[in-house]
Amino acid sequence: TLFIDSQVVKWNVDAAIKFAAGDKNAKYVVDRIDVQYQPGHLNASQSETKAADGKWLAVGCKFSKDRFLPAGPLHPENAQLID
Repeated sequence: TLFIDSQVVKWNVDAAIKFAAGDKNAKYVVDRIDVQYQPGHLNASQSETKAADGKWLAVGCKFSKDRFLPAGPLHPENAQLID
């Protein structure tokens, strides 16, 4: 996610490592996707396993907390699914 922006950025880890090592021609940003609000939490499909496929991305937002009655701990109240 981008801080204070309503976008999610897809990037290539291998290209980012090459760029950090000095290869300034490495293109590590793959895509920028606009979302409906400032994203706070991300969860990709199977992201905590060795078989991560990255087919789905769920984006959650906590910045909407003032729009609802306070009841219990803060959790993302808005979500957007990206395929």
